[in-house]
Amino acid sequence: MVHGEAAGCCGPVETTAPISVTINPEARVNAARTGNRVASLSIGEWHTIEFPIVNTGYVTGRLVIDAEPVRSVELDLPVHELSGQPRQDGGFRVRFGVPAVVDLTLTFRALASLGGLAIHSSLHLILRSHPTTISIS
Repeated sequence: MVHGEAAGCCGPVETTAPISVTINPEARVNAARTGNRVASLSIGEWHTIEFPIVNTGYVTGRLVIDAEPVRSVELDLPVHELSGQPRQDGGFRVRFGVPAVVDLTLTFRALASLGGLAIHSSLHLILRSHPTTISIS
């Protein structure tokens, strides 16, 4: 018997993103860190953190990201509409108000496909900001 390549839940996800999200056929969400890091982020600028969504269950509906507020950090956590495709792009934005190192706890939830019975999945993402350099000529 010959088996094909591992997919989503059964093997690593190829990505340059710092996190990946996998949704299984029961709409259970697994959010995981990858081996890739997020570089230091500039203060006062919006930075996009992208991630792949591997949908092994071809689930449709919404993927929601929640996070507890973190002092001096603004988050833009859009709702992602799951298309049912095996892979699609996701992301969120972050902006720092002051130089800091923060631990964001992100919770990913797939809704609607099982009437809200999907399992929640959380991960920690450590982010660092640095002051922007201003040059005067």
